[in-house]
Amino acid sequence: MRIGRRAALAGLMSLPALAEAQDTAATLHDLARRATIYLFPVYEMYRARWRATADETNPQRQRLNRFRHMPTLADSRTRDVTTPNADTLYSSAWLDLSLEPLFLTVPPVGDLYYSYAFIDLFTDNFLVVSHRARGNGLATHMIVGPKWNGDAPGDVTLVRAPTNSVWLLGRILLDGPDELDRVRILQSRVLLETPDMRNERRILETGELMRFRTQAPPEPVADWPAPHPDEPFDLFDTSLRALGESPLPERDRPLFEALAPLKLKPGRKFDQRSFSDIERHAIRAGIEQGHADIRAAAGRGRTIDGWTYGQRHLGNFGDDYLYRAATALTALGALMPDEAVYVSCAVDADRQPLSGALRYTLTFPADNLPPARAFWSLSAYEVTPEGRAFFIDNPIDRYSIGDRTRGLTRGPDGSLTIHIQRDQPPREHADNWLPAPAGPMRLVLRAYQPDAALIEGRYRVPPVRRNSSP
Repeated sequence: MRIGRRAALAGLMSLPALAEAQDTAATLHDLARRATIYLFPVYEMYRARWRATADETNPQRQRLNRFRHMPTLADSRTRDVTTPNADTLYSSAWLDLSLEPLFLTVPPVGDLYYSYAFIDLFTDNFLVVSHRARGNGLATHMIVGPKWNGDAPGDVTLVRAPTNSVWLLGRILLDGPDELDRVRILQSRVLLETPDMRNERRILETGELMRFRTQAPPEPVADWPAPHPDEPFDLFDTSLRALGESPLPERDRPLFEALAPLKLKPGRKFDQRSFSDIERHAIRAGIEQGHADIRAAAGRGRTIDGWTYGQRHLGNFGDDYLYRAATALTALGALMPDEAVYVSCAVDADRQPLSGALRYTLTFPADNLPPARAFWSLSAYEVTPEGRAFFIDNPIDRYSIGDRTRGLTRGPDGSLTIHIQRDQPPREHADNWLPAPAGPMRLVLRAYQPDAALIEGRYRVPPVRRNSSP
């Protein structure tokens, strides 16, 4: 076949345009990857908030600015948030601070561990009210939005939230089944109030006449659209919608400016029609690569004997966007290391992936139990293909084992061996059984109010060893 001179010249002239298009596609691919890593935590917070407050199929749907107290420990039915603990009763509230402040009052709870973490839209813990930080006295905090102006009462601690949307996640230790009623009462005594609610309560308590507003602002309504994670650009659409609710942090402005070719605008829908088919394909591929990078970073940290230790900036991530995103995938709502240390394991002592098809043991020497001033526990989770972790149903309803587990058997030397497997072990080991899922598995060791040895990484968790015995 002969190619005419004019056609040949046209082909040569199109080569620079083709190269430019390829360069543009490569740039958009990388920018979409970076945008995915940055936006993923916002997307996960939006999804959790929508599920809790706006999903009409959720029988436990809650109002904004109100607590929902979980009356039982998390178990295999708990699927709203990844990697829950089975040691504390949760209290959860989704706050909208765009209209008015809110007050949190935590009364004394005795010697039980408790914490109430305020988590902004970007998953940072900007305030933790806890036994460690506040002791056991009465504490009232006034939480205001980023643009609030006004004077705080003299008897409260003023805290300015970085974003208008805030997740308030409370935990109170359940120290045995016989403590359930007591902890439920303690949950109900923790107050989350609007200014008018607080004034009304104080009038009833003191009989004093206090200043009221002539008209209270309307109650915020959770009317956000549902996320659609199966749609390729939903990550951008949903996250940009959420970003439009609050000012963009100064910390993130340089990154957002670098993403300008993607035309991402907080509060607006992603304009995919402004890109060609080739460009849209590159952006979609970049989003997929970003998700892959997040999954790959899920075990990020120092790994010793198969255990991965979290980094010191867990819970306050700064500009470490990949660590922030990986934590949103595997441990949304995680506390800061001063409050709790999480150590995870996905491989055994031979660096083979953990699987419920096998049997394992974890042995703590008598003098090397996890150093925690409040408590420690070990949990086993099934791992979903996207990297989230949940409890599995098991015949003894055990989802964690630790220093408060009754009836554990110690070795002659005082050591503690935990048997981690799918099927029930022989009678002599049954007391120390931690049921495992059928397939891929992740172990998480939690230590609340950890000692410095854990926070600084000097404590080492023993390796998980494969057990060939029945």
